Amino acid sequence: MKIELKNEMETLIIPLYGKAKMSELGVFKDPFAEEAIAKLIYDYSKLKIQDKTQVMLAMRASIIDDFAKAFIGKNRNSLVLHLGCGLDARFMRLGIQTEIWYDLDFPEVINIKKQLYSQTANYRYISSSVTNLDWIDGIRMVGNEVLIIAEGLFMYLSENEIKALLEALKSKFKKYTIIFDAYSKLTVKSSKYHPSLKKTGAKVKWGVDDPREIEGYIKSIKHLKTLYLTDKKVVERIPKKYRIMFRVAGFFRSAREAHRVIIMKVDE
Repeated sequence: MKIELKNEMETLIIPLYGKAKMSELGVFKDPFAEEAIAKLIYDYSKLKIQDKTQVMLAMRASIIDDFAKAFIGKNRNSLVLHLGCGLDARFMRLGIQTEIWYDLDFPEVINIKKQLYSQTANYRYISSSVTNLDWIDGIRMVGNEVLIIAEGLFMYLSENEIKALLEALKSKFKKYTIIFDAYSKLTVKSSKYHPSLKKTGAKVKWGVDDPREIEGYIKSIKHLKTLYLTDKKVVERIPKKYRIMFRVAGFFRSAREAHRVIIMKVDE
């Protein structure tokens, strides 16, 4: 299956490839990513995806997987909304049922995804840019809890776009939990030198140094927790040759905060 994507859309190849390679090594179990990489006709070498990047993106996915699985385990009738889902197969990978799970991405991305994975009664696709907020009207509100996943997304949005999205989600759901990854502001500045991002032409727009800054974006949003790629239980899963590097990084705030996963809660 030949694919042609540009700019931010093409960045979805980076985590997909990283998860597939780490799955092959037994570091992160994702047979769906392995199958997708095998089916897609694409020159992966052109993105120059470094081994370290592959490890980091598999770690990021693992952290979010663990949280999502625990959340759904406690709230079986929850609604899950995966924004900027790319070609990720998290719904299948977790193997845990919830009331309804939506995957949202650009129409071009969803068209590819439909050829890889089938929708079911409780697993549905939404073809839309995340910033075109009309898509929210089509969400069927079910269950008592809402989980929003925004992996590899917010860094490509502006602060105003993020604020508008958070507010629109609050208007729709009243309350929700959101998990997303974020760069530090220094990482945003240095991202223009990242070889893979340079090849896609994608522009990184947003970063945050203190998650509490986001508490000023909309009313009633609170920072719950920050999870780090340098956390001990995460580092223990990665290939041995990278463990020392990530352990050492954990001692330095600038390195630890460069790219992390943030959990926030919006209440009525």
